[in-house]
Amino acid sequence: MYETPYDALVPFGWGPRVHALFSDVLKAADTVPGRVTRSERDFCRVVSEDGEVLARSRARPGDAVPAVGDWVALRAVARELVIETVVPRWSALVRGDPDTGSEQTLAANVDIVIVTAPTDRLSAARVERELVLAWESGAQPIVAVTKADLAPAHVVDELRARLATVDVIATSVVTGEGVDTVASRMAPDRTAVLLGPSGAGKSSLANALLAEARLAVRDVRERDRRGRHTTTWRELVVVPTGGVLIDTPGVRGLALVDGDVGVARTFEDIATLAPLCRFADCSHAAEPGCAVLAAIADGRIAPERLVSWRKLQRELAVRDPGRRREVRAAGRKRVLGARQRRAFDRRFDPRRSDDD
Repeated sequence: MYETPYDALVPFGWGPRVHALFSDVLKAADTVPGRVTRSERDFCRVVSEDGEVLARSRARPGDAVPAVGDWVALRAVARELVIETVVPRWSALVRGDPDTGSEQTLAANVDIVIVTAPTDRLSAARVERELVLAWESGAQPIVAVTKADLAPAHVVDELRARLATVDVIATSVVTGEGVDTVASRMAPDRTAVLLGPSGAGKSSLANALLAEARLAVRDVRERDRRGRHTTTWRELVVVPTGGVLIDTPGVRGLALVDGDVGVARTFEDIATLAPLCRFADCSHAAEPGCAVLAAIADGRIAPERLVSWRKLQRELAVRDPGRRREVRAAGRKRVLGARQRRAFDRRFDPRRSDDD
């Protein structure tokens, strides 16, 4: 059994992996380890050997801003605690701000991203976008289809068929279906984060995993089935059966920061077929000898998959003008005819919204 002087932190994920990250940090005098359970403006709630404390973040230019899930070194300064150091992360779930272009870390040091997909307003394209963020974070994603009691079984089966490269688990907090399966993916030193839109049932699933009504829940609006923000901050809690869970507010904007790895992992079916195309720089738009288009024609890949892939590729190109020019130049020279060239240009027009 692993022995540590920080027994109070073991339920929050302390183990040999975390201890190794602190090996140099704790050599500094008067610092103690802790984990951020909630971030509030300039202050963070941090669990330490003395229980949960309030600590001020004093991140210097270039330092990581503490996020929920971060392991930090605390130091007493005057009459308050400050976060002296943010320990290097092994993963980070990051989204881009579509207005400012800045990055926001939703959760740090997570091992599992539980993408919640509600059956009452299921969007496979959104799930694919969330999977890109999850894979890009360095964590392992799973999809929890929530409110499974409200939909026929074929809804989940169709999503499984489309997302063939990731586990899809049907869950219901009403019947209890799938809750134990999700809980079994967690372990004492593993951290999971819930990701999904408002009203997806994240807090309800979290309460089921916690076996108590700890997190507030609200019904979706009847007129449009959209969720109302119940969780207003990201919060880290311990799961009684083992592991740590981070609940997050629903987010509508999920702009990509980086996505090459995430897109490749999410669309492994397309990535696997791409080398078989006649042209090495095939854009899978209208080129002859395209293995991806052939797979769509014979039913091996859903056409909606390619639509999602194109939208995400276009978004990545928008964030990198050099890449955008390269993608368009490489693709246009393989497309035959002026009409097809115009169609290709429209697909990669950065002014198009993600919902076009």
